[in-house]
Amino acid sequence: MTHQAPQGKFVVRPQPPVPASSPGARTGTEPLRICSILTSLTSGGAEILITNLNEAYAGLGARACVTALCDAQTLGNSQAMETELQQRITKAGAHFDSLALTRRRGLIEGVRALRRHLSETRPHIVHAHTVRAVLMLAFSGFGGPVVFTHHNSRLSFPAAAFRFLDHVVAHYVAISNETASLYRDLSRRPFSLIPNAPAASYRAKAPRESVGTPCRILTVGAISDQKNYDLLIEVARVLRQFRPGTEPVFCLRVAGGGTDLERLRGKVDALGLADMVQFLGERADIRDLLAASDIYLNTSRYEGASIAIHEAMSMGLPVVASDVNGNRGLVVPGRNGALCALDKPSSFANAIARLAHNAYYYHSYSQGALATSQSYSLEGSAQRHFDLYKSLLRSGPAHKD
Repeated sequence: MTHQAPQGKFVVRPQPPVPASSPGARTGTEPLRICSILTSLTSGGAEILITNLNEAYAGLGARACVTALCDAQTLGNSQAMETELQQRITKAGAHFDSLALTRRRGLIEGVRALRRHLSETRPHIVHAHTVRAVLMLAFSGFGGPVVFTHHNSRLSFPAAAFRFLDHVVAHYVAISNETASLYRDLSRRPFSLIPNAPAASYRAKAPRESVGTPCRILTVGAISDQKNYDLLIEVARVLRQFRPGTEPVFCLRVAGGGTDLERLRGKVDALGLADMVQFLGERADIRDLLAASDIYLNTSRYEGASIAIHEAMSMGLPVVASDVNGNRGLVVPGRNGALCALDKPSSFANAIARLAHNAYYYHSYSQGALATSQSYSLEGSAQRHFDLYKSLLRSGPAHKD
């Protein structure tokens, strides 16, 4: 169902899940060919979502190809994680390819590599998940529709760039109300709201009753300024004060890699928190880590619509998160978790302690997390992307201003 949004935009409202067996996987008499472009395969939320979606596209009968601009190792990301995600993509019947660009991802080398790739794969539609790919597509000669998704509530490029993007992009996808606002304010092109969603494998059958001993708190995300892990360490310092001694009541674990990892480990050691805070590095077993955890913690300075929070709620974990754009649309205080001010680590610690020490609140918030997760479906998200692609192809060639 669509409706007219302000300034002539069309927004697709969340719909109930659509079975993967739905017909319509073809355009004309051949399978729909979809090319999804990202920077590299890594453990970030956007990359996991793209992997999940392309697995679903293949299940819908499409010829789906995930295309990375760079190899993971080139950007300092985990080669093991790249291999893990690549195997998932190919096992589902989709395809993975890397343009193997250098770290600089120069325009000339990118355009040449992308032209070769597009001539070989001949996609009907290209969905770019990085603004650099849109720039390359502008000079690639590709004549089909281009879709673009920005995966954060903050821009990683100048707002004025939309004047250029609008000449290349036929349609934008918003993953949250906050990203929809960016398109509404800055772009002249239509957009659709298609919320992020976790994979079906993350669905818990029942809410959790109480926390374990120690209370296990998990955070997932790359080591970056956005994720704000210095705040997480400050939260641990406050939690430590709740019960001095050699045996911690709380255990905080962070699954994610990055160049700042060793600095954070050193800070934890210097503060005497090594028995309480563990940086696990980049991990592929996030579902198992969530299953073995009691509470999900997010300390980000900003978010788009965190896949990790979606996955945590789907596993029945109450969420304690920073009160920022992207988190407010998922975490509802008093229902499935708590929102805390970025400058108050004690607020995070108190929210965690309340959940840990009150089984009634914990069970109630776990129920709320599961109820929230039922509003989001990867199958439904994939189908709405699929329907958007077919609609753009039916409407004719991409616009040329």
